Amino acid sequence: MALPRGLGLLLLLALGGPGAAITIPPEYGLHELLQPPELTEQPPEQLVVFPSDDVVLKCAATGNPPVQYRWTREDQPFIPGEHPGVTVAPGKGTLVINASLARRLQGRYRCFAANALGTALSLEARVIAENTPQWPKEKVMPVEVEEGDPVVLACDPPKSAVPPKIYWLNSRIVHIAQDARVSMGQDGFLYFANALAGDSHSDYICHAHYLGPRTIIQKEPLDLRVAPSNSVQSRRPRLVVPQNPQPPHVALRGGTLVLECIAEGLPTPVVRWQRLNGPLPRGRASLENFNKTLRLRAVEEADDGEYECVAENSQGQARHSHLVTVEAAPYWVRRPQSGVFGPGETARLDCLVEGKPRPRVAWRLNGVPIEEAPGAGRWAVREGALVLSRLEPNDTLVAQCEAHNRHGRLLANAFVYVVELPVKILTPDETLYTVVENQTVFLHCRAFGAPAPTVEWLTPGLEPALQDDRAFVFTNGTLRLGPAARGDGGPFTCRAHNAHSNASVVAHLDVKAATWIEVPPQSVTAKKGETVTFRCVAAFDPGLAPRGLEWRWDGRLLRETADSDKYSLTGDTLTVAGVDYADQGTFSCRAWTLLDAVEAEAQLRVVGRPGPVRDLQVLEVGERQVRLTWTPGDEHNSPVEKFVVEEEEGIFTPGRFVERLTVPGEQPWAPLTLSPYGRYRFRVLAANAYGRGEPSAPSAPISTPPAAPERNPGGVKGEGNETNNLVITWQPLAPGEWNAAEVRYRVQWRALEPALGRWREETVGGPPVVVGGTPTFSPYEIRVQAVNDAGKGPEPPIIVGYSGEDLPLVYPENVGVEILNSTSVRVRWSLAGGPRDLRGHLRGFRVLYWREGWVGERARRQAPPAPPGGHPRVLTVPGEASGVLLGGLRPWSRYRLQVVVFNGRGDGPPSDEIRFDTPEGVPGPPEELHVERVGETTLALEWKRPQHPNGILTGFLLQYRQVNQTEGGLPYEISFPAGTLNTTLGRLAPRGRYRFALRALTRLGPGPALLRQGSLLPEPVLPVLGSVVVGEVGEDFTVLHWTLAHPQANIEFEVQYMSKTTEEPWRTSGRANSSLGLYRLGDLRPGTSYRVQFVGRNHSGERVAFWESEVQTNGTLVPSPAGGFATEGWFIGFVSAVVLLLLLLLILCFIKRSKGGKYSVKDKEDTQVDSEARPMKDETFGEYSDGEEKASGSSGRSLGAAGAALGSDDSLAGYGGSADVQFNEDGSFIGQYSGARGTAAGSSGPASPSAAPPLD
Repeated sequence: MALPRGLGLLLLLALGGPGAAITIPPEYGLHELLQPPELTEQPPEQLVVFPSDDVVLKCAATGNPPVQYRWTREDQPFIPGEHPGVTVAPGKGTLVINASLARRLQGRYRCFAANALGTALSLEARVIAENTPQWPKEKVMPVEVEEGDPVVLACDPPKSAVPPKIYWLNSRIVHIAQDARVSMGQDGFLYFANALAGDSHSDYICHAHYLGPRTIIQKEPLDLRVAPSNSVQSRRPRLVVPQNPQPPHVALRGGTLVLECIAEGLPTPVVRWQRLNGPLPRGRASLENFNKTLRLRAVEEADDGEYECVAENSQGQARHSHLVTVEAAPYWVRRPQSGVFGPGETARLDCLVEGKPRPRVAWRLNGVPIEEAPGAGRWAVREGALVLSRLEPNDTLVAQCEAHNRHGRLLANAFVYVVELPVKILTPDETLYTVVENQTVFLHCRAFGAPAPTVEWLTPGLEPALQDDRAFVFTNGTLRLGPAARGDGGPFTCRAHNAHSNASVVAHLDVKAATWIEVPPQSVTAKKGETVTFRCVAAFDPGLAPRGLEWRWDGRLLRETADSDKYSLTGDTLTVAGVDYADQGTFSCRAWTLLDAVEAEAQLRVVGRPGPVRDLQVLEVGERQVRLTWTPGDEHNSPVEKFVVEEEEGIFTPGRFVERLTVPGEQPWAPLTLSPYGRYRFRVLAANAYGRGEPSAPSAPISTPPAAPERNPGGVKGEGNETNNLVITWQPLAPGEWNAAEVRYRVQWRALEPALGRWREETVGGPPVVVGGTPTFSPYEIRVQAVNDAGKGPEPPIIVGYSGEDLPLVYPENVGVEILNSTSVRVRWSLAGGPRDLRGHLRGFRVLYWREGWVGERARRQAPPAPPGGHPRVLTVPGEASGVLLGGLRPWSRYRLQVVVFNGRGDGPPSDEIRFDTPEGVPGPPEELHVERVGETTLALEWKRPQHPNGILTGFLLQYRQVNQTEGGLPYEISFPAGTLNTTLGRLAPRGRYRFALRALTRLGPGPALLRQGSLLPEPVLPVLGSVVVGEVGEDFTVLHWTLAHPQANIEFEVQYMSKTTEEPWRTSGRANSSLGLYRLGDLRPGTSYRVQFVGRNHSGERVAFWESEVQTNGTLVPSPAGGFATEGWFIGFVSAVVLLLLLLLILCFIKRSKGGKYSVKDKEDTQVDSEARPMKDETFGEYSDGEEKASGSSGRSLGAAGAALGSDDSLAGYGGSADVQFNEDGSFIGQYSGARGTAAGSSGPASPSAAPPLD
């Protein structure tokens, strides 16, 4: 069978101290265990019955063996069988008394429930039998009063043990309306503070509702007659309830206290309450019945005191004090508890009761007063507790503790059950406990028996566990071991025994490595909007699973969500995107397993620009003086360095805030001085190390009245724009400086020469003021003053201006040139004449210079001198100067120059012309250098003279080295005479790459080098195609597609075609690029078959076909009309003759033009070529065409074409001796030299270095 209620609780085993009880656990497996009786139902303390009600006194209990019941009445045995009409409910002890016997058998009853282990006792129940209440017959007299008098209508219902509820209604069963004037008291009376004529009614009926008999009875109707009166007088309040004197009110702890004050008077009094010894209890005190009733719920002992009601109207007050004493029915402080004990133990039943007056406590054993119970020597009452010593198996009993005072009674049953039980360990055997090192582990050994067993633990080495200082055994048998070490693992043995038996179990301990964090997250300070990453690396015991790493922010678990990318968790990192100030806080990573967890924290601190300031206030402290104050906003973790005050002027610049001033960050205020005639608003923004924050809300506007201008305009100048006027200008005042709605300017001027003139003036709205009829460049005194409707500005300063200028009449003299080097000279001059001849302010000088050609060029070519016109270069020297350094000249050149002076009007006449020559310099780089592969080990080189020889060329220096050769090696050098412009280098490394540096030479040395690279690798000249297919075919076109056999450079080739049906030669359709992969062949005839071929050039320059096929167009061929004259032979011959004739004429014209632009060479020297490299012959390059030159990356001119110049005449005329040089307005060259660059194609001999002309 299941364990009885109260014995099936969990194990509570206390092994030390008197009175310790044991509770038999369900796991112990007892089936037939006896149980002392325990009451489950008891009769009420008071039962009121009426004639139609039976008396039912409930009594039920549990117990094993089954419980037997008996009753007492008035402390005497009551045997139901002796009273017909009295029965006991089957299976229970409930007593039922027939209603007819209720009045005769009323009294005090008590129930006893007993079995072999003891007797339980119920509370004492008082049975009261009452008749059905009835209102006694009475004669009701009318109640007659005058208007304004107080009225009390009595109710006085029949008395009952259960007071009825009172209602006042009229004959229509409508409640009598109640208010502050008319209300019902706690006694059921109806009170009128003052009667009104309208209160006259003959049907005031009092109803009493008795809940027990479920009966409502009513009193005879009361007739209230109120006589109207014309002499109603006001009167002060008088208390009708309570009536003095009144005993103190006794309130019971935990109950409800009701205090009442009902007053009469005219006008109707108002009632208020107060506590004289403290405030009314908050939350438990309430006012009812129009403040006439004070209700105090859940009374406490601290509610003792004096409560006063005050009734008042316009005539006075009435007071009454209620003295309240708080007492208490008995209540439990410590209630005795049932318990199971073993033989030899001591039982202690505590019974601690409080109450006021102090309750009397009495003990019973099995329902018998303890004084009369047997075995008095082994129990005693100490400090309200019953102590039973040296318990024996037959000492099982039920004890009763009963307490009472005048307010009530308490009763509690508690049994002492003495049993003998063998030892049994309830913890399962072979239990595994897993723990991590440095943790405390608890190994359980739940042992039960009676008497209580002793528990002992043994280590895996079978030694007492308590020998280890880290071990402790609790009273419930649990072994605590900690901190655990890795070597503590193994089987631990628990042994339990008492005087009758023993038992043991084994617990296995497994100690794992503790989880730890190897790399904790680091605190971060980030700017708002940045992305922050925290990293946390944890280490786990390999045998622990599951395990994981989680992140928290201020204790809240962070997870990734599909609708937000705020947090990203990847492996051991947490990424917080777009941090804001609200994201600040503590970010912690927690590495967890089922056995342990460790945490590490990092702080996120978000910094940024400060928040807007608040509470901006503007305080006027004087005339146009204000003081701004504000409350700083959030600093966002960076201290405010300064506050910026911005101002808006609403009249002239509405809507535009400008910075007015800044104040230090620790100063939340700023004084300001305002300008007249303004409407101002201000706003303030804070700035820290991260920038300026948002501005505050604008302040309320503040206006200032107009005033005279406080300053005059600046920038006053007097200058003429004509030779006979004076233009006076100034910088107008800003609108904020007008100090009025508008401003005007008073302009005054007078002449200084020849004598001081009188002031003349003009008032205008703005600049300029033009004064006409003035002498040229004459001084004037000028002043400008600001004026408005409120007055004039301060006295303006006088400035001196001049009337209009004219061109200077003087020119620089004693102009001289000092040669400094080949590109720079120093020019000196002096200025004669007086200031009047300048006719204006001296602005500076201009040096005008022309380049006329190379030194000695005219002598060699015997040309006439160049005309003095043309555009010079100009060097402007500002201010007063007597010389200047003129640089950027070209070496070995002829120059002429002049110097002019200029003023604001323009340039004066030029100085005398000076001519000079610049000395020789180093040449510029050669103009071109072409490198061509002509054999497996041979490269051909061709070059041009420098564009700027800067002297007489004496030769060329060629340096070269192999590209893959170490940089430290010396290059090969070859020198060439000035007339040599090509060479061939042999015996080079096959398939090698070379770097060339070519320099031109003059007597001053070599010039800068022209660098090129050449390669002996064979260059592809024909594309290698993989496949060619015919794509789309139309009536007059076809599209060819091809692929390359391997990646290769882009190569152009021709697409040719010819008809298979007519005799015609190959015709070229156009050129195709090999990298494009397609070509559209058009202008074909419909329905015609064609042969198509691709033509390119091989390494020898020959045109060869490298692909051929046939195509067929769609459609039908439309025959052409026969006999066209364009196909006749005579016509073709005629056209050919005309073309040859035109070609011959063009050749003659070209020869004539070439001869006409040259001068004869006076002296021609032949110089033997002294070179380490053999010169190339003209025919060497004859087989290379323009197409090959393009393929090799040259500038488009083939070596064969250049061969004509290799042995040129070298006359100066061939290189632009009659140069037509033009200049821009600023002196820069804009023209170029004309003339042929070479001689006849047949000339190939070496030229003399002394005769090599310079190139421009």
